[in-house]
Amino acid sequence: MKIIAGIILLCLIAGGASAQEWPTFGHDAQRTGYTVSPAPESDQVAWTLDVGGAVSSPVVVGDKVFVGSEDGYLRAINVVNGRVVWRFKAGGEVASPTFADGRVYIGSSDNSIYCLNAATGENMWSYQTRDAIYSSPAVVGNVVYVTSTDGYVYAINAETGLLSWEKNLGNRITSSPAVADNMVFVGSWGGRVFALRASDGVGIWQYQVGGPGMFENSSPAVVGERVYIGSSDGYLYALDAITGENLWNFKAGDEIESSPAVVEDWVYFSSSDGYVYAILTEIGLPWWERNLGNRITSSPAVADNKVFIASQDGYLYALRTLDGALIWKHHIGKVGRASPAVAYGKVFVGTSGGKLYCFGSWGTVAGGDIGKGVIYLFIIALLVLALWGLTRLRPPKLKRVLRRRK
Repeated sequence: MKIIAGIILLCLIAGGASAQEWPTFGHDAQRTGYTVSPAPESDQVAWTLDVGGAVSSPVVVGDKVFVGSEDGYLRAINVVNGRVVWRFKAGGEVASPTFADGRVYIGSSDNSIYCLNAATGENMWSYQTRDAIYSSPAVVGNVVYVTSTDGYVYAINAETGLLSWEKNLGNRITSSPAVADNMVFVGSWGGRVFALRASDGVGIWQYQVGGPGMFENSSPAVVGERVYIGSSDGYLYALDAITGENLWNFKAGDEIESSPAVVEDWVYFSSSDGYVYAILTEIGLPWWERNLGNRITSSPAVADNKVFIASQDGYLYALRTLDGALIWKHHIGKVGRASPAVAYGKVFVGTSGGKLYCFGSWGTVAGGDIGKGVIYLFIIALLVLALWGLTRLRPPKLKRVLRRRK
């Protein structure tokens, strides 16, 4: 088991797998919800892990899955076999983590943001805000951007934990900030979207929705100088990232309690009406709509021409990006606001009942089957080791030949 796990991880490293990782909620600081990773073609389960409370959206980097829980723990889990490597206890519920430069950053309902060593779980620093944190931090350069229910956006030095700046937006904030082009984008409970200058927090623009609505759970996604965000008024808004102008808005059948994913010409999102929507980004018109039959509060993850999304009916769905056709579904139990993550050709998702799933196959692991993929990985690993060995042997042999000729 350990040998096979080691071979798999060696192949991941040798294959440049960092592009296939999922380091934060929404995949990246722009919260696009999209990755170049392949994704499972079936609902095969590699492993499951029981956690002590509702599970946050997971993060997958290197050989670990990082996930927060309402029981107050952040857990680092072996990506191959689903075993807990280490855990850190905060003073309250732990929100979705973010990984950057060998560190994991988490917010908690104990009013604090923590910086942990990703390898060991050691607490490197913590910073206390004025109220609970339910959002996922965004880390860009040497700055951690995080929001709090105290209505503030905080910019904190990623290495020292010292405050760089803070900005009071006047209303509770529970959505995660998006960062792009030296701007921080945030939605608030007051029904406003803000663009702040990343260097000092100075306001650039703000947009107020026309009717009653708020950005309680939808986080902004920023792609191609546009900001996409859903509101409890049932509209998905597309705003100009530079000016804040409302380019278009699309009315869903009910409030939008999740964040959109944006890939090329389409934005994918869900609504409490039970539908998943694919909207054309340029004109705001629907490309397709798929009724899953139950309320949806989980955000979509897009990879390998598939949209992965969990519904309140207890199923994780894989839909085709082109037309919304069902590829597969699997019953996992009720999922709240936790969203799937796609990495290394696997899908990771947590449930409200405290269970974490890994879909796909690593081969001989708990809950998995022996597949051709492991054989191929084993062959690749042997080739990599053989090539590495040859490069180590060549210089000494060459030196000996030259000595003999002298």
